[in-house]
Amino acid sequence: MLTVKASVLLLLVFTIISLDPVNAGCWPPGCNNRCKVARKNYILDVCHPYILISNLPRVFPTKDHLCCVEVRTLQTNAKGGMQCVVDMLTEIDHYRYDATAMLNLGTYCTQLPSAAHHEVLV
Repeated sequence: MLTVKASVLLLLVFTIISLDPVNAGCWPPGCNNRCKVARKNYILDVCHPYILISNLPRVFPTKDHLCCVEVRTLQTNAKGGMQCVVDMLTEIDHYRYDATAMLNLGTYCTQLPSAAHHEVLV
């Protein structure tokens, strides 16, 4: 009986260890931040001043701005991060939003804060 319990425990440990590291620890219902259409639309909504094609020069938000907070959450919890959002852009979205600015925003928001509150993308 003891060997059966030990075998089950060992099997459980190996199962947990062998999970995909991106999904490990993300058990429903705690996986609400995965890249989905609703999440994409929310990122576009909170970050739109920084990713619109018509807004030049590019100015990034502060690191504590809701846009950066949401981008960091997406980068942490969704496979592909901002690239996933860019991949989900519709044809209309491509006319409105700058995909390169979106990817740069993903990089910028996940970097350590700098002394400047706003940085300009050149």
